[in-house]
Amino acid sequence: MNTTTQPKAKRTVWGIEHDKVLQERFHTDYIHDIASHLCCTTSTVSRHARLLGLRKENPSGRNHDARAFVEMEYPNLSYGEMAVRTGLCKNTIYLIARELGLSRTREQMSAIKSRRRKELIRSERRRALFGLEPRTRLKVGSNIRKIRLRGNLKRLGYLIDDDGTTFYYHAGLCRRPIREEHGRKFGFKFMPLPTACTEETINDSASPAVSVNGQTIN
Repeated sequence: MNTTTQPKAKRTVWGIEHDKVLQERFHTDYIHDIASHLCCTTSTVSRHARLLGLRKENPSGRNHDARAFVEMEYPNLSYGEMAVRTGLCKNTIYLIARELGLSRTREQMSAIKSRRRKELIRSERRRALFGLEPRTRLKVGSNIRKIRLRGNLKRLGYLIDDDGTTFYYHAGLCRRPIREEHGRKFGFKFMPLPTACTEETINDSASPAVSVNGQTIN
């Protein structure tokens, strides 16, 4: 194992000489090549290019596929999502949208924010379920123990109804009385799997498996 300590990269202090290099290479070289030459980030190069009033002579020819994607998905995706899918940074996506003259309605912006928030909440709930540290400050549930218990019961073979509080157990399931007792304190209900559901599934399938809400038992 290599235990050699790598020296930290020195932060580039932007100066007049950097402006000269940027002005000389901006119209002929890619941003990331200029950033690599100046030992700084692409966002730093883009920011100083804007301060100097530099613009590409033929912007419509750059990132042709990315520009087409942004123009198509701008009403539906956030800047971050488009950046991930195109491999560009968020600032570049913003500049492309501005060059194309794109805009969103209030309803489109509201829909994007709502969808992104729901996705973040689902992600945070999954992390809470497995005992992982949250990545955001979103409050995803008033009772983390209840969320974890629900997930544990599903993994043990209990079948959960659409209401999220009713759990079914079949004849071959090894029941967990202690967990069931904890679940009742949280408002969970435990019931035997309906016979009609079992018979209907068996008659429709050559396998003795029973499926409820997408969950299958043997």
